[in-house]
Amino acid sequence: MLVRLLAAPLIFFALEALIFRTGVYLPYLEPFSTAGNLQGRLGDEEKRFYAGSYEVIAVGDSRMGLRARAANQLTAETGYTFATIAIPGTTPRCWYYMLREVDPHANRYSAVIIPVNDYDDSQDGAGRLLDLNYLVPILRYSDIPEFTLSFDNWKARWLAFRGSLLKGFFFKNDFQDFLVNYKPRMERLRWDRQNGAAAAYNGDWGARNVAGLSVDWKAGKILSYPSWMDANKRQETNNILLPAFTFSDGGTYDRKWFGKIIDRYRGTRTRIIFIQLPRGPFVRPWSLWPRRGPIRGFAAEGTILLADQHAFDSVERPDLFGDAMHMNQPGAERFSVLLAREVRRLLGPPSR
Repeated sequence: MLVRLLAAPLIFFALEALIFRTGVYLPYLEPFSTAGNLQGRLGDEEKRFYAGSYEVIAVGDSRMGLRARAANQLTAETGYTFATIAIPGTTPRCWYYMLREVDPHANRYSAVIIPVNDYDDSQDGAGRLLDLNYLVPILRYSDIPEFTLSFDNWKARWLAFRGSLLKGFFFKNDFQDFLVNYKPRMERLRWDRQNGAAAAYNGDWGARNVAGLSVDWKAGKILSYPSWMDANKRQETNNILLPAFTFSDGGTYDRKWFGKIIDRYRGTRTRIIFIQLPRGPFVRPWSLWPRRGPIRGFAAEGTILLADQHAFDSVERPDLFGDAMHMNQPGAERFSVLLAREVRRLLGPPSR
């Protein structure tokens, strides 16, 4: 009896690891889920044709407007080929693990582009448990201690520990849906495998813009909205453009995760480039964050390159943004061209 009691958890752990850690199930994740989308896009980057020692990769969230196709139309001019693994909702903690996945030997790229809202800004994402939803497929046993302790409260730490140790807890709903809806899941997977990379590379973000949006910054209110905005979109715009003053954590979170990316490429040929994203369809007349971020410190140490803080000012126009935060297709294409040329300025001609 004792042998059976001891054997039961061992068998459970072995089966759980076999299914969810060996890659047996991961290719069958729902492709339009958070984890499945990340898994698919990282897989696309791993399989993408390697153009040589002059490739540049960008990370980021939904605000990272790099359109690789537009940037690559300038390869004859810049000498560099661009790709992106920017995924909406991801954070610096995610970007570290994502880069490790697509560049396991830290030798594939000439540069890694990291976008931030402001060179003097910092963010506090230590309690953001949503990161687990993205990262479960690519976390390893060796990641568990640091990943778990990177959260700032014990409830989040427990959930992060359980999800990264026993991935079956996290994937159980996806797995049950796969068993019940096997055929439609396989159809979506086939489409994503055949078309996902091309759709991301060639997709059009649309030309809809926020021309007609008017803000009274002194009064702290929006005076007019574009005619296409419904009540929900208007409220969302208010929440983005008119936030309450918030304090950052002094850069602890950014210092940790940006620092880990920097340390990973320290001593390699890969340069780390930070860029300040276009701030939006309008430039606020004041700063909403304390000036305590770590990025200028990294630059002073000589460990990173900083793009010109005003390199993308020309994109900060209502007709080049699809909402209060995100560039539309014309804006993203302009941004991508400017970014490609700024990278060439910072890196110089590629060494072949």
